[in-house]
Amino acid sequence: MKKILLGILLLCVIPIYAQETVKVITFNVRSFEPDFDTKPYADLLKGEQADFICLNEVENRSSRQQKNGKFRDVVQELALNLHMFGTFGYSYNLSNKQGEYPEANYKYCMNELYGNAILSRYPIMNVISKQLPRPKGSADQRSVIAADVLLPSGKTIRIISTHLDHIGGQLEQAKVITSDEITSSTLPTILTGDMNQGVGSSVINQYLTRYERMDNDNGTYMGVSKIDFIFGSKGQWNLQSCKVLERFLNQKELSDHCPVLSILQLK
Repeated sequence: MKKILLGILLLCVIPIYAQETVKVITFNVRSFEPDFDTKPYADLLKGEQADFICLNEVENRSSRQQKNGKFRDVVQELALNLHMFGTFGYSYNLSNKQGEYPEANYKYCMNELYGNAILSRYPIMNVISKQLPRPKGSADQRSVIAADVLLPSGKTIRIISTHLDHIGGQLEQAKVITSDEITSSTLPTILTGDMNQGVGSSVINQYLTRYERMDNDNGTYMGVSKIDFIFGSKGQWNLQSCKVLERFLNQKELSDHCPVLSILQLK
């Protein structure tokens, strides 16, 4: 009888363990302006206890952010405050925003960086960071960062953070992101970011060739336009819930974008 009861208990426990859920936030932080203080952003997000926080418009080690004359790694500063791991993906040097000068001039530059970041509750095992196409008609150099993360179960998933151009070239950029180089054909993947395009656009439809929406249609830019998205690789995730968070803290505006939080279940 004891063996039978033990078997029943194991059958009850195993499916629960197998149903892994992750909580993901995507947030365009507008360079942490105007005070360049990461603490209010940590205070805003801390209570959500997210597993992954994907950030856009991250100005890192900038002269505008110096403290006591020293450059600050604001990504690691925020990660430390939230007790997470952090990694940064370079889009451009602030001295070369539109690629006026050869990129090779800035290859080894450690300061005046601009791009995207990923914060993770779990160890980051591998990182891919790539500058995206900047075709004629687009504005700034853009990039994508992907982090392969080891979950407590031993499974590895990929988290992607990107920010597409606000003028043009978004479709060319999205095609790179949906290529095998960035979107894993083997790992369950979550794609997030400020796409600067809305539902039904050719850009979002390009993502839907390999992903499914894992969010809702509520406005994110100024709380009105839906341009910040969370996607999950096709057939590998279920959306449990999604909400758009407040972009104000203590009546102070932290960004012109609202954070988006989704809870996803790995199939």
